[in-house]
Amino acid sequence: MFDRNYFLQIWRLTSTTLVLTMLFTCNTTARARANAIEKISPKQDLLDSVSNYIAKSRNDVISASDRFDYLLKALAYSKNIEEDSLKSKAFSRLSYAFNRQGDSIQFRKVNRIAISLAEKIKDSIVLAEAYWDLGDFFRKFSVPDSAYYSYSQAQKLYESKEDFLLSSRILINMAAQQEAVKDYLGSESTTISAIERLKPLDEFEYLYKCYNQLGIVAKDLGEYDKAIDYYNEALYYANKLNNDSDKEGRIKNNIGVVYTAKQDFLKAAEIFETLLAIDSIKMKNNALYAKILNNLALSKIKLNDTLGSKSLINESVKIRDSLGLQSSLAYSYSTLAEYYLVAKDTAKAVQAAERSKSLAAETSNNERILETLALLTKIDRENASEHGQAYIALNERLQNEERQARNKFARIRFETDEFIAQNEVLSEEKEILSKEKQIWAAVAAGFFLLGLAIYIIVDQRAKNQKLRFQQQQQSNNQEIFNLMLAQKQKVDEVKRLEQKRISEELHDGVLGKMLGARMVLTGLNKKADEEAIGERYEAITALKNIESELRSISHELSHTAYQKINNFANSIDTLLASVENKADMNTIFNYNEDEDWDDLIGDIKINVYRIIQENLQNAIKHSGCSNFFVNFELKDKLFLVTIGDDGKGFVYEKDSKGIGMRNISSRVQKMNGTWTVDTAPNKGTVMKISIPACYSSIPKSDMENEYQRTI
Repeated sequence: MFDRNYFLQIWRLTSTTLVLTMLFTCNTTARARANAIEKISPKQDLLDSVSNYIAKSRNDVISASDRFDYLLKALAYSKNIEEDSLKSKAFSRLSYAFNRQGDSIQFRKVNRIAISLAEKIKDSIVLAEAYWDLGDFFRKFSVPDSAYYSYSQAQKLYESKEDFLLSSRILINMAAQQEAVKDYLGSESTTISAIERLKPLDEFEYLYKCYNQLGIVAKDLGEYDKAIDYYNEALYYANKLNNDSDKEGRIKNNIGVVYTAKQDFLKAAEIFETLLAIDSIKMKNNALYAKILNNLALSKIKLNDTLGSKSLINESVKIRDSLGLQSSLAYSYSTLAEYYLVAKDTAKAVQAAERSKSLAAETSNNERILETLALLTKIDRENASEHGQAYIALNERLQNEERQARNKFARIRFETDEFIAQNEVLSEEKEILSKEKQIWAAVAAGFFLLGLAIYIIVDQRAKNQKLRFQQQQQSNNQEIFNLMLAQKQKVDEVKRLEQKRISEELHDGVLGKMLGARMVLTGLNKKADEEAIGERYEAITALKNIESELRSISHELSHTAYQKINNFANSIDTLLASVENKADMNTIFNYNEDEDWDDLIGDIKINVYRIIQENLQNAIKHSGCSNFFVNFELKDKLFLVTIGDDGKGFVYEKDSKGIGMRNISSRVQKMNGTWTVDTAPNKGTVMKISIPACYSSIPKSDMENEYQRTI
């Protein structure tokens, strides 16, 4: 219901500026009874008194008579309020209170006064509240057409005020009344209108109710799969309400009822048994618990499984009887009749069905009466004709009443459309009369746009400055890498020259001298002394071996000196080699020597180098691995880098928040790349990085393709 505490606060603030007097003559019985309890003081704040007595009437600890007396006191004070707007709001609150108290006579009197006062002062909010109370009253007494009309009056008022939350709540009530008279399509349309208003507001409580209503309508239409989908959507919103187990239980029970209607009794029984296992349902909602007990019993009976079914029904009857749920109790006795029918105890089945029909009649539950009559035609063969005629007569009467109610609903909707059209005409007239307001609005909008433009300019300058900073950072990274490469090239050049020098010395110096020694020894070998000959032969053989080994070394050094040196790859190779001697670790570096790795832009090379360096340090410090490897690969214009070890690994979700991992993530993002880590305890670690391959010049493969096209 609408929160009237807001108006209570307004009354209290306004009351300080009003001088209220008491009227000393009143002929009503209510005034006389209230004055007999407590004399009204003319100096007492009337509004506070009304509010206080209404609050006291809600105390369930005191007796019903005392609660009614408090409402009569509040009524007496309300009648003494002279100012119409405050009096209207006071009677609106009393209307809600008497309706909540269940006093039909006093409610109708107070509600009529509330509507009259609100119409007199044109207070649309108070008028909407009064119609809302009246709709609830008719709904309670199963008068769907009157309830629908009252709700529609309230909904039009809230809609005109653009209070879409309260408008949609009223629409939900209207949809329930349409469903009650089997206006299923109308109910569905009204509910969808409520959803359209609620979704932008994220009102999960009422979205849950809407989808639950759609599920009920779909089930009544026999669209069972659609009903289950709607109930699952309702369950989605129910789960957003802090795990409201009560709502969740209601929805799942409804889903079980759908499966029962589909005659999938096994699935239905499974759902109901799962719900019964939830302790919170039994503790918090006995009515729902009793409903689930009865539904489970019915599913088992339909499966011809009568074991334990009767005890479930009896427990349901006991709970519903203690709660005074006569209408629901009729359903339990109907299920009991089904049980006796399966158990072939016709007499008890008839007795239970008659009890169900009697309880349904007491609560005007015509649908239950129809179902019971249909059941009696099957089990009470002797009076089957009588039950059948009663069924046909009641069904025809209900269909006529429902048809008339649907026609009334259609007329009310038509009047609502006319009301909307009138509002549109009034809106056009207001638009013509509000040119001055539009001018001021345009001026305000101009200032707003000017402020927005200034904000955009300042923001764009800040973004440009940030972009320049990033570009400068990239340039600095390139310069740092170029300096590293230049230093590496100098070292490599010195190595190359030294290798060539050693090669020449070995080839021209040592090798020549050894050749001369071999020739001398060969000459001495001509001597006839067999012992000398043998020793010399061994010496000559050793010299030949040395000669061969030196030649091999010379050729290797000479070849290494002249082959092309890949500086980026060599930098990685040197980095890996630098730790092999320091740590008990074998390093492996796999890459395609034919690729021009140096042509990658410096930003990629410096960041990849640092990432490998970070992983290498982590492997040394933490992994305890025996092998560490790095793979380079170019595939589909992507530079793929794989880094891994066979160490002890780690739990990535827990341990991946260190500064090292954040730095790696930052570097990969700078290169517009992606990365993953595959690791687990005692499973090693593998990091895979995918980076768009950007080159300082045209890649070799692209140059070759261009050359092929030209020829």
